[in-house]
Amino acid sequence: MKHFERFVVIIVVFLFTGGCDRKDDLFAAGPLSAHLVGTWILDKIVTPTRTLTGAQMGYSEKMVHRNEADGDVERIIRDDTLYARHICARNPAPISSKKHKTVLMSYRGGLNRFYKITKQSGKQDTLEASDYLPEIGGAADTVKYFYTNAMLL
Repeated sequence: MKHFERFVVIIVVFLFTGGCDRKDDLFAAGPLSAHLVGTWILDKIVTPTRTLTGAQMGYSEKMVHRNEADGDVERIIRDDTLYARHICARNPAPISSKKHKTVLMSYRGGLNRFYKITKQSGKQDTLEASDYLPEIGGAADTVKYFYTNAMLL
């Protein structure tokens, strides 16, 4: 009987540890859009013809994404001045892909922004974003903004 109990314990432990998807541990908590919350520092802008970094951009920018009374709110702060404020729409809800680590956010006023989140253990989180566009996938959707999470700076 003792051997049977030991066998059952081993099987239960194996099932609980073997069933975890280790690649997704960093994305385990909440919906994927929850990983946008925080302060993000703009590192570079990539256009079809050039890449801009640092002083080449002509400004410093941070994006602050928070949960507030209005819902999820993004503030774009350029050179320490509020440049834009976008309130996330509740309808349509964010469209996300856990497999590709992407989120399509819709904002009040009809704008959309596409995000790709990258997390690696021991490294800063990074975020690739489109511009705020009325429609994703058009010709204007060729500029990419690359942010680093300010939490670990």
